[in-house]
Amino acid sequence: MFDSLEVLRMAQAFATHAGTRQQAIAQNIANADTPGYQARDAIAFSDYFQRLDDRSGAGRLPQNPNAFFRTDADPVSRAPNGNTVSLEYEMMRGVETRQQHELALGIYSMARDLLRSSLGK
Repeated sequence: MFDSLEVLRMAQAFATHAGTRQQAIAQNIANADTPGYQARDAIAFSDYFQRLDDRSGAGRLPQNPNAFFRTDADPVSRAPNGNTVSLEYEMMRGVETRQQHELALGIYSMARDLLRSSLGK
């Protein structure tokens, strides 16, 4: 009965998406001085959630580990060496990602509290 609660599944996917986005940000920062490196970001959450639904078998990893990443189409800056990473922009994205993760945990916590109160505990 409780294994198919949509709000919990979506909150988990939202937190996982935040982790994926944080991974992209960390890679961008690590490659901030790499000539020709193109900044990346996670795909939009709606696309991420759709791709999770499209996968057959729960918990299976995608065949392509880059399936949830995209290159920034309109980079904020471009260095003379072709690098498109802006450390200031990556810091802003990091804050957005932290807020996304905290929101997902808040939703998860509220759903847990509702389940507890419905059980009378």
